Amino acid sequence: MLLTPHLQKLLSNLDRLLSADRPCHSSLWLALLAFHSTLVIYPQDTLVIRAFAAVLYFGTWETTVKFLREEVGAEVPFAPETMGPSRTKLDCLKEQTSHLASLVNSSVDILTCPHDLEQSLARFSEPLQFSGVVVASNNDRKKLSAVFEGLASDLHSYDGRRGMRGIDYSSLKLGDLAEVRFVLGKVIMDTMYDKLPCESTEDEGAAADVAGGSLPPLSALF
Repeated sequence: MLLTPHLQKLLSNLDRLLSADRPCHSSLWLALLAFHSTLVIYPQDTLVIRAFAAVLYFGTWETTVKFLREEVGAEVPFAPETMGPSRTKLDCLKEQTSHLASLVNSSVDILTCPHDLEQSLARFSEPLQFSGVVVASNNDRKKLSAVFEGLASDLHSYDGRRGMRGIDYSSLKLGDLAEVRFVLGKVIMDTMYDKLPCESTEDEGAAADVAGGSLPPLSALF
């Protein structure tokens, strides 16, 4: 695990939504690490990252494109995960977003097989400084693959809508795929934007409860 400013912000944004009374399934943490590992090895255009997150959050490509056309948030660059100012056009975005999804899905192997991790790191001319290595089980691998299933194929037919806006913590605790995708998308978008335009009042309330001390964040327990 390469602890970069980008990963620190991802973990911080996830932490603000969780607490001892509002836990999540381990698949959410692992999905976040798989996503970040992908960007370290294969840096991406910021618009592609935003699109990937928006598909997870909104559940359809049509809504994702509508959101990206309307939002005016400033780009938030990260090194080594992003590739400088965005040069991707919306008309060319679908294919690149599907490609990123396929890369993330492939990164699941990095978390479940040390040999695959070694092969991925061999591409770097200089050794990277890691704070630790995460190795997940084969059961986790199946769950992670299911989280990203469908995103690497036909995005026009992808439908991951949930029918609600706020976080369903009961479903999140059980590892419900739609809920894990939704929260993962939200955390990534919160990281890539200074202020997320589509943030729901339910999510803001949850974060406020945690920040206000009524529900201590998970980071305060360790």
